[in-house]
Amino acid sequence: MALRPPPSLAWLTSLKATQLKALATAIGLPSSGTKPVLTARLLASLPVSKLYRPDHAPNDTNPTPRILSIDMGIRNLAYCQLALPLRWPAAANHAPRSALPIVEAWDRIAVAPRPSPAPSSDAPSTAPAKEPFDPTTYAPHALSLLSSLVLSAAPSPPTTILIERQRFRSLGSSSVQEWTLRVNMFEAMLHAVLHTMRTHHLWEGAVYAVEPGRVQAFWLADGDKKSGGVEGGGAVKGARKAKQGKEEKIRLVGRWLEGGGVVALEGRAEETGRGFVRRGKGGVGKKDDLADCLVQGMAWVRWEENRRRIVEEGMGFVEGLG
Repeated sequence: MALRPPPSLAWLTSLKATQLKALATAIGLPSSGTKPVLTARLLASLPVSKLYRPDHAPNDTNPTPRILSIDMGIRNLAYCQLALPLRWPAAANHAPRSALPIVEAWDRIAVAPRPSPAPSSDAPSTAPAKEPFDPTTYAPHALSLLSSLVLSAAPSPPTTILIERQRFRSLGSSSVQEWTLRVNMFEAMLHAVLHTMRTHHLWEGAVYAVEPGRVQAFWLADGDKKSGGVEGGGAVKGARKAKQGKEEKIRLVGRWLEGGGVVALEGRAEETGRGFVRRGKGGVGKKDDLADCLVQGMAWVRWEENRRRIVEEGMGFVEGLG
């Protein structure tokens, strides 16, 4: 049975497939499928906010929504925490600072240190020790990371957590790399720890797995062709696309920081921001990971803003898409 649209969204049934796809991309939904599939997807998602707010909090003490965005990795895990001020969403670009999302934390860390060379009784050895990567070893890493980022977060814990969804295959390769499996296992551990925290009332919030391709398709022109996905062209072509996508996201974040009017940085995040825009000596390393977590978090913010605008403006929002 087809989903009957509420009166406020009945206009969706009159849209063309291209318009439905554009709306799906605007709020971070999959944009594939027939008109009935796309319509049903939008009808199910548009009425529901994906910014968690505790139901029990009175309106006058409703906590500021905070988004923790995690770009997965072992050697290079990047994260940022965004706070949405009371005046959000801003009415237009280059809004006053008080109406901008605030980056309270932004950093890149190694989940586990590199193993030291294995000692030898006969002669000094420079060969690295075999790195353990088993559930028993990495479970404490998952708990320690989330205890720091969630339970001990300053000034307040996040209310919504976004974890980059990993792929089993990357860059068109037919094989599954061992390192990919390692990161996938750690990703699953993070979800398990967060589920345990919620079940035992140690933390209250929502957790979402975010597809990188949808983030890239939202921010970058022709994003579906630049996502570096597994379809089409094999590993060499995929690697070229992935590199291009990383460079474009780095430039995008650089424009946000240098031009202003998109995000505001506070505390230690300001130091990361200065290092991000600095070239050469004094600049931060692995800018692509830092860019990924911020772009992912800001995509979630814009998706929520677009969702609200679509519900409020209806066809006016569609006409603004051009």
